[in-house]
Amino acid sequence: MDSFLKNIKNLAKSRDCDCNFECNAKRFKQKFKNWTSGNIYVDEIIQDTQLSDHNYDSCVALEWIPYDRLYEIKYLTGSESDKVYSARWIDGYIDEWDKKNQNWERKGQNMFVTLKSLNNSTSITLEFINKIAAHHKIYGMTQDLETKNYMVVFDNKCEKCKYECNTVYFQRNFDKWTSGDNDIDKFIQSTQLSAHRNITEALEWIPYDRLYEIKYLTGSESDKVYSAGWIDGNICEWDSYFQAWKRNNKHIFVTLKGLNNSTSITLEFINKV
Repeated sequence: MDSFLKNIKNLAKSRDCDCNFECNAKRFKQKFKNWTSGNIYVDEIIQDTQLSDHNYDSCVALEWIPYDRLYEIKYLTGSESDKVYSARWIDGYIDEWDKKNQNWERKGQNMFVTLKSLNNSTSITLEFINKIAAHHKIYGMTQDLETKNYMVVFDNKCEKCKYECNTVYFQRNFDKWTSGDNDIDKFIQSTQLSAHRNITEALEWIPYDRLYEIKYLTGSESDKVYSAGWIDGNICEWDSYFQAWKRNNKHIFVTLKGLNNSTSITLEFINKV
């Protein structure tokens, strides 16, 4: 990250390179004619980072990423003018130059990335880029084909942990479940977004059909307690290969406690249980 910041803070004063070897800047310049963002200002910002990359092997420059190379694009957070999304990137990031094929080698195919939307191209400044680069690896820029907003594309790491922690994995799956009650959804999500390193701090929504042999035990009409078998068992860790949660204790027996309504579910109540 330091090398990227150093390069981007020293943008090329000239569009010509005086390196006495074939550096990345020369390779990038040869391909300027092969792409465009459709915006001269954005093109120049990307090109300046590329013309500042005088490395011979590893690459630290930004690139233009066509929007159709991104998929599974999901809204995460942010206001109308500053939305943040997660997505998967088909190609992966530029790693180094392939001498044999005279093209860029890439790593991380189908990797998860974060997209940060911008109001307009003038929002993209050196200060803005450096602010993101202080916590993330920036790969490039793209444009939402529907809204026409430009977007910065960077890694999918947690800003607090500086790596892909539990909260990142939970957040990717927010759209795959719902309790049907907004208050309950937000409560469960808040516990998941707090479970950076300790998975036991997170709750999950358990579909009722994943429970069986449900039997009444005790309690009043509004506060009944039941026992049940849980088919899936509890989450234990993330499986990077299958991009899903690993689970322990399948067909474990659990206790169910009835509630009057969703407002009864508070952190105090959960801690008491």
